[in-house]
Amino acid sequence: MKVIAVGVLALVAIALCGCGRPQLESSSHHGRYVGIGIYNPNTQWTKMVGADTPNVTAAARTIDDQAIIVVEDSDTGEVRACGDLTGYCISMNPWKGELAGAQLVPIRLTEHVSPPKPDKSTGGK
Repeated sequence: MKVIAVGVLALVAIALCGCGRPQLESSSHHGRYVGIGIYNPNTQWTKMVGADTPNVTAAARTIDDQAIIVVEDSDTGEVRACGDLTGYCISMNPWKGELAGAQLVPIRLTEHVSPPKPDKSTGGK
């Protein structure tokens, strides 16, 4: 009987040793945003409707952006692409219908990319 009681007490003591251990915040969560990449803006970046609306002449416009920084919000799954100089962002979050302060995809454009012309040397293929 004493052996069983000692065994039960040992199991309870071992189980309680793991309770309430403080964990460093940096070891469990490194921040909310995860970097996906940095890309060069192409001409379509400058053709977004509503992106160039600053009233200040000296304000950066999408044509001034030198890089597009893409990040993911690790809490919500939202993906944002933002211009480095304008700060203008577009976002995609299939789990949420609206996002304040950013334009949701699909983006409205003032002009679309022209389809590639067929190569006559290969018979149009």
